[in-house]
Amino acid sequence: MATPLEIVLIDRLGALAFASARLRAGGLAEAVRAHVTGPGKGRRISALTFADTPHVVVCSLAGDGMTVALVHPEDKSSTLVDFVLSVDIAFDILNHFLTNPYEGITVVDRDAVLRYLSPVHERFFGFERGDALGRPVKDVIQNTRLHVVARTGNAEIGQVQEMRDVARVVNRIPIHRDGELVGAIGRVMFKAPEEVHELSRQISSLRAEVDYYKKELVGLRHRTFGLEEIVGESDPIRRLKEDIRKIAPLDVPVFVSGESGSGKELVAHAIHNLSRRVERPMVVGNCGALPANLVESELFGYDAGAFTGARREGRAGKFEMADRSSLFLDEIGDMPMETQVKLLRVIETGVFERVGSNRGRTTNFRLISATNRDLRRLIAEEEFRADLYFRINGVTLRVPPLRERATDIPLLVRHFVQRIGPRIGSDVKRVHPKALDMLQGLPWPGNVRQLHHEVQRAMIFAAGGELTQSSFRAIEEMPEAAAAAGPTPAETSGAVTIRETVGSVEYALIREALDRHRGNKKKVAAELGISRSYLYKKLGEMSYRP
Repeated sequence: MATPLEIVLIDRLGALAFASARLRAGGLAEAVRAHVTGPGKGRRISALTFADTPHVVVCSLAGDGMTVALVHPEDKSSTLVDFVLSVDIAFDILNHFLTNPYEGITVVDRDAVLRYLSPVHERFFGFERGDALGRPVKDVIQNTRLHVVARTGNAEIGQVQEMRDVARVVNRIPIHRDGELVGAIGRVMFKAPEEVHELSRQISSLRAEVDYYKKELVGLRHRTFGLEEIVGESDPIRRLKEDIRKIAPLDVPVFVSGESGSGKELVAHAIHNLSRRVERPMVVGNCGALPANLVESELFGYDAGAFTGARREGRAGKFEMADRSSLFLDEIGDMPMETQVKLLRVIETGVFERVGSNRGRTTNFRLISATNRDLRRLIAEEEFRADLYFRINGVTLRVPPLRERATDIPLLVRHFVQRIGPRIGSDVKRVHPKALDMLQGLPWPGNVRQLHHEVQRAMIFAAGGELTQSSFRAIEEMPEAAAAAGPTPAETSGAVTIRETVGSVEYALIREALDRHRGNKKKVAAELGISRSYLYKKLGEMSYRP
């Protein structure tokens, strides 16, 4: 039960005119009279201690010079008593909080009935003083949640509330007495009209600035990963670009096939940047660069504490980040079977769950997938699901290997020279025609990626401003140079596959780069133009130990 307020009346001569029975019986009434006419004289709110118990005394003038004193006992550790004892203008400060024209206060009891509505709030809602009191708060304040806070005891801080078509930031705070929930307080900020206008103007200015940078970012994406990045004028490349233009606006899954190093990711970026989802960045995931036990957490994300080493706040996965955008899954042929089942479900329903969570989340992304593996063979070997294959294979684009578009090699080499030069500080500006003829005569099992590596290596060791045949002397030591000279008996019999040749080329490039950079994998990945995750995958295959 709440402790009732006790009343003392003191006449204009300072004599005790009336006191509650409990105050008279215990002698507190006389102590209050002496306090109000003595140390507390002239103070609207003050504190006194009687029988080792602090009391708060609130005074008000009545008719005929009478003084009304309301007395309330408090705990010894009461912050209110400390405040009243320490601050002479305590009453004025409390009165300011209740009548502040820029901050409205609402008080409800445990039944969510209005017990106080500050003047600024009453004016805002069009009530006369006191007219709203005693009514359910839901009937008075639009979109309020004070009744929820009064029931649950859970505070709601910094919430946005719409009231009469105006958005305000509010705090809703439960009130407890002796551990029992007894009501709730709502506080809302009311700004002067000119201050609100200035704040609105600043927000509009910031929004315009954000929109400007968004447009600039979209332009940067176009310049960096548009069709112009797919360098070439050969018939296969012309057909590929035309196909990209046709399918990019269509919101259908796209499967990109092609050999390693042929430029499948560039194709994916071009599709995304010509699509209706271009406003949001494309999300990229490499299924072959992650251990099987990390693929799901990378794709689905995870909740806090899902596994040892997980971030305390959890993490969004690729599906979540790609919502309303495009998701490019490279090396999808390396995805574990158990993950394929879950991917199929996400594609069909758009619903997924984070690792360690049972709450369903929704996502809407366009899937672009790629692999250099033969998915039909994997299906026959029961390493890839046939139903998933048909879901991701809405439209298929084949990226031609470099040997099928050798006429593009001069354009590619000149393009690489322009891009690589500023990055490595090279003076090379030209390529000798005989060097280009030689490069066109090679089979390039590593495709465009291998050509890029060779041009970069030649530029690093070039003596002048032109690349010549001798600048590419390292090619003579590689398997593909021997292949260009003519097939060996083993190759004629089919003993050496293209995949094995490509692998040996990649391993040779990686070993040379590791030696050059003394095992610094970050520098090796940057020089070779590959991700560090792909580099680690290849190092695992090579069983490399620095």
